[in-house]
Amino acid sequence: MDAVVNAPQTIIPQQSRFEGLLSKYPIIYQLLRFGAIGVINTALDFIVLNFLSKLLGVNAGNELGALNVISFSLAVVQSYYWNKYWTFGSTTISLVTNVRRLILVGGVGSISVLAVLIGAKFSASPIVYFVILCAFIIAQLSLWIGFKLTHSEQTSIQQGSKQFLIFVIVSIVGLLINSILVSVLSTNIPQNDFINSDLAKNLAKIVATGASLIWNFIGYKLFVFRK
Repeated sequence: MDAVVNAPQTIIPQQSRFEGLLSKYPIIYQLLRFGAIGVINTALDFIVLNFLSKLLGVNAGNELGALNVISFSLAVVQSYYWNKYWTFGSTTISLVTNVRRLILVGGVGSISVLAVLIGAKFSASPIVYFVILCAFIIAQLSLWIGFKLTHSEQTSIQQGSKQFLIFVIVSIVGLLINSILVSVLSTNIPQNDFINSDLAKNLAKIVATGASLIWNFIGYKLFVFRK
């Protein structure tokens, strides 16, 4: 009886259980990565939009929506490579490495967005956004190199072209959702002593970005990067 009672029990570490769950359901990894990439894509979108709008003196309406097409399009191109080689890429790396990378990507994006919002609050000049953009690009390149993301997947030119075409179509729908919401919301957010035109513009952009991110993940998962 004592032998039975005192028999050693196999204890599965909580981390191993969690890693097993993530391996069984890779969509969890994909959602987390997509969220982190969404933040860094949003950062590029916000930085470029604010730089162009301040440079050209545009803060609302259809003109802002037109500038949004440029900033959103640049973010979409960036999004394609990050999503292809990271979000929907390999999930074989360890849980700790995954968490570290999620924090790094999300951190770079979050800090950049925060810098933009602070600049908007104080009606910063275009040069401030240009400096933020340069720092953001350097940080992002460091992440890409540090993660050792490469174009090693064996994809034919025809397959790659088809995939990118579908990606563009899905992204165009996301762009329409984003730009329409920016155009409409930027002219309807009330301004006061706390919310100036720059901040109202960015609040509209936050709502628009959330809506387009939901659409993009569904479209990328089902149509673009499906296995």
